[in-house]
Amino acid sequence: MTVPHNYLILGLARSGMAALRWLVQRGHTVYISDGDSTKVDAAVAEGGIAWTDESDFKKLATLIQSPGIPLTHPLTMAAQAQGVLVIGDIDLFRHTHPTAKIVGITGTNGKSTITTLIGHILKECDIPVAIGGNVGVAAMSLPDLSDKGIYVLELSSYQLDLSQSPSLGVAAWTNITPDHLERHGTMENYVYAKSKIFASKAAPPLTAISIDDDYSKEVYERMNAAHPGYFTPISVMRPLITGVFIFEGMLVDATGNERLNLGEISNLERLKGIHNYQNIAIAYTVCKNLGLKATEILAAIKTFPGLAHRQEQVAIMNGVTFINDSKGTNAEATTHALSAYDSIYWIVGGVAKSEGITPLLPLLSRVKKAYLIGESSDQFAQTLADRVPWEACGTLPIAVEKAYADARSLRGSTILLSPACASFDQFKDFEHRGDVFKEIVRGIVKS
Repeated sequence: MTVPHNYLILGLARSGMAALRWLVQRGHTVYISDGDSTKVDAAVAEGGIAWTDESDFKKLATLIQSPGIPLTHPLTMAAQAQGVLVIGDIDLFRHTHPTAKIVGITGTNGKSTITTLIGHILKECDIPVAIGGNVGVAAMSLPDLSDKGIYVLELSSYQLDLSQSPSLGVAAWTNITPDHLERHGTMENYVYAKSKIFASKAAPPLTAISIDDDYSKEVYERMNAAHPGYFTPISVMRPLITGVFIFEGMLVDATGNERLNLGEISNLERLKGIHNYQNIAIAYTVCKNLGLKATEILAAIKTFPGLAHRQEQVAIMNGVTFINDSKGTNAEATTHALSAYDSIYWIVGGVAKSEGITPLLPLLSRVKKAYLIGESSDQFAQTLADRVPWEACGTLPIAVEKAYADARSLRGSTILLSPACASFDQFKDFEHRGDVFKEIVRGIVKS
């Protein structure tokens, strides 16, 4: 029987509302707070109790904070001063699912593809699976699974920042490049937040970890020294004495006594590019750590349909290919898209990250023209200067219209939406931005 507790949920976006519904359905008293009064009203209609300045922290067991709200929020700090436990939805999920098998994936880029790919492999192998977290469905909205089921959760630095101990069984670490420094302040803080994925009341999770960037290599060396045998290094840059790596387009498993050549992966149409080689190697290692056989893992990888908003081909019209890479929310992610195509008419912009698009300048030889959208337009115009033709378009519809007018004169060209920016200046999230792009393109095709 569930013992009722009093909770306060701070932030009523996707994860906050999911936690509210789960807790209310099980008889808990749930107070709620959000700067948007319409969200508060909607939450009250679903059983929440509006928190007021007169409310007493002493009656609370836990404050559940939405990941998008920083730990410096006044309500958070007041709760902590009163001894109230502050957690996020991931720790709530672990607490309410104490025996569940959970795989967690973190890193800067590749998380969504790896999370989705692992889920696909498990489904193809007839293992009950639910996918969510930072991608798709909020953790507290995921369905109950049987004892054989596995939850696969994408975990952002914001979510892990709020975590005390996710206590995962298996984990994946993709890579680290500068990101979200407006939240974390320094790279050290960012890496520390990510490293909470290893926190556990017992042994750390069996972890597949890329070592191709200096930050990740340092994390691997430190964690492997402290917990030998729990961390498998992954590389797409060089062969490894021990680990899983890519060599001349082949996936190689060198974790056992013999080095196993598992076959060609460079011919997979839906997983092209060196970044996807890393995704494949990590997903393979995670699934192997879950007890699957190499042959069934590789067979499932070959049927992977790809990920929406990640180099997603939307249409081909008059020799022009439209690619939706809205998931390219920073320069590192957009590097992969710009490297994959030629004769690019590039739609870029939004809320700029700290590095802007300066790291992308070496790839501008592939770009015929850039179309600037969002609040970063002036900044990016200065960066591009006279290096490549560009046009300030403001909004996505205008950018697509102008890009198509230019690109249709060059057969074999590509209109690429890969913004290298966050989306929340003009859209709800990157999915919304990608969906709008696809709708615009469908309108062009129909006309």
